[in-house]
Amino acid sequence: MNPFKFQKSIQLLNYFSILEGGKLNKLKALKLMWAAERLSLRNYGTTIIGDDFFAMKLGPVPSFTKDMAEGSALLSDEESAYRQEYIKTTSKNDFSSVNSFDDSYFSSSSLTSINTAYEVFGGYDGFKLADITHLYPEWSKFAHLFPQFSRFDMDYEDFFKDPADQPFKIFNQEPDKLEFMKNYFIEENAFTNALYSI
Repeated sequence: MNPFKFQKSIQLLNYFSILEGGKLNKLKALKLMWAAERLSLRNYGTTIIGDDFFAMKLGPVPSFTKDMAEGSALLSDEESAYRQEYIKTTSKNDFSSVNSFDDSYFSSSSLTSINTAYEVFGGYDGFKLADITHLYPEWSKFAHLFPQFSRFDMDYEDFFKDPADQPFKIFNQEPDKLEFMKNYFIEENAFTNALYSI
């Protein structure tokens, strides 16, 4: 799994905002992140931003990216300064782009996943996207526990699982390829964790 880098998170928020015409709803942004990560994992065996995802009432939420989108007081001075270069808060639920997209942080495969995710899901609003995320196993396994609890740690390995009905063809990977990518992800994640524990 790619280690989390706040620059990638902010750049992706910025890019999705640009694709939306310069302004983007926070809920929609976070669901587009989920779609891009799901697609990247299933096609390439790797994450794009490598954030910690939580299952919440309105679907999957990349935790640190949520803080970036909101301009949270939890951001470091470096994170906050970088955010101000690229996005600004325009209302409680929206932010806008203030600079061009720097694609140097992203591989070609990541950009393919990002653009494909937007092509498929960009026409939906945030609440419809939340409903769509509820169809997928990485979130639906927790559905019966809401609203008694507010959030649950999500497991990236669940992103490789399929729902009973697959409404979107972009997630229709061949079983053999999907198994290969899952194993690749598990092995790479183990290697990365070992490397960072030294």
